[in-house]
Amino acid sequence: MSRLPKYLYRGDADPENKRKLRETFNSGLLLTNLCDGGNGREIFGKSLEHLINKHIAFGWEKTHFLSFTTNEQTAILYGRNGKEFIEIYDDREKWDFTILTFDTSILLPDSINQIETGIYRAEFSPSCREFLPTYKVVLIDTLSYLKRISVDNKIDLSTAIKKAENDNEWLILPASPFGNGEFTAKLDTACITERRIYCNV
Repeated sequence: MSRLPKYLYRGDADPENKRKLRETFNSGLLLTNLCDGGNGREIFGKSLEHLINKHIAFGWEKTHFLSFTTNEQTAILYGRNGKEFIEIYDDREKWDFTILTFDTSILLPDSINQIETGIYRAEFSPSCREFLPTYKVVLIDTLSYLKRISVDNKIDLSTAIKKAENDNEWLILPASPFGNGEFTAKLDTACITERRIYCNV
């Protein structure tokens, strides 16, 4: 059985500014690729294993998930994208990538529910008023989940399992409602307890 780690890390550069990372950095929000013209209902129309495989193995351009890792160095590797870097400590507007730390201890303890191997549903107190009173989220230990379902699955999950294992990958699915029966593309960042910024050199 998997368990929630204390911290999850994300290296994020958003080089094409599809998710408006720098604009939303201090506003309490982190956007998924769904915000850039994705299909909000796709999360309900396909099986979870299909969507996780699509995200990890093939790179889902309009994904509903945000990738995190339990390994901080892996987050840095993805954030810097092969370039040399320095950490900066001022509030300058121009920076190349950020490392975000998601602290699972901020989740409301009574709300955490392991709904199956590697999949947790939880809530937390949001920083953005639009999500009050609580923000809903699903956290997925991709390796534990994919390994459990891989034996009898009709989908070839071998590539996703290998990548999930190499990257210690977890996925976070924003699961608060938006509009007519869809999930929001906005992750409230009340659980992001540290944000570090870096410049490439």
